[in-house]
This record gives sequence, structure tokens and C-alpha cells, in this order.
Amino acid sequence: MAILNRTVAHAQAEVAGTSLPLKRVLYAVGALIVVVAVLQLVQTSRAATASFKIEQLQKEKLELETSVNQFEVQVAGLSSLARIQQEAKRLGLGPPASREVVGVSVPGPSGDSAQIPARLLQTEANDALVGEQNSSWWDGMFNHMPFP
Repeated sequence: MAILNRTVAHAQAEVAGTSLPLKRVLYAVGALIVVVAVLQLVQTSRAATASFKIEQLQKEKLELETSVNQFEVQVAGLSSLARIQQEAKRLGLGPPASREVVGVSVPGPSGDSAQIPARLLQTEANDALVGEQNSSWWDGMFNHMPFP
């Protein structure tokens, strides 16, 4: 009987020893499943929120584009020649009776206090630049060629 009792006790110890890690593994697997489920729920929630926000922003963009188009139509209507002529008549404006051209031969202001952009001032350097701008790019290449 002593041998039988030792064998049964030894078998129970092995079963008890192996069931404890099995419980831990099952708990760990269960916890992992819960964590994955919660992560999927959070991810789905964020995706739905982002989708809703994108839809709102697209609607807002469409509304803004519509208002821009309406403003462009208003600008086109207000800047039409017929409307400007009508507004000029309403204000009592008309074409000038005579034209006078006044030439100014005084050099423009210089230094930091200059109010006129340099490209509009008539100088020899600007005249040379205008001549260069009117020439084509291949004219400069022909000047560098070795043949006459």
C-alpha cells in the first residue's frame, strides 16, 4: 500500500503542478484577447471620428468654394465696363475735354526715402536693361561664337 500511496500522491502533485501554469497561461491568453478587443474598439472609434471630421471639413470646403465663386461673380459684375460707365454717369463724370502730357526731366528721389520703385525711374542703366530684355537669348550665344 505504501507504494500505491506514493504513486497516487506523486501523480496528484504532477497534476497540481501542471495545472497552475496552465491557469496562468489561460489567464494571460484571456487578458491578451481582452486587450486586443479593446484596441480594436478604440481604433474603430478613432476611425469613425476621423471619417466624420473629414466629411465635415469637405462640406465646409464646398461651402467656402461656393462663397468664393459667388464673390468672383460679384467682382465680375462690378468691374464690367457697362456698370462702371453707369456709375460714372451717376456721379457726373465723363471723358476729359482735352488731354495734356507733362514731361518731367528732374531726376527722381534717391536714398532710403525714395518712394518710386527703381524699375519705374528713367535711368541709363534701366534703358540698357530694357534693350537687353528685348533681345533674344540666342543673340548672346552668337556673340560668343568663334566665327565672324
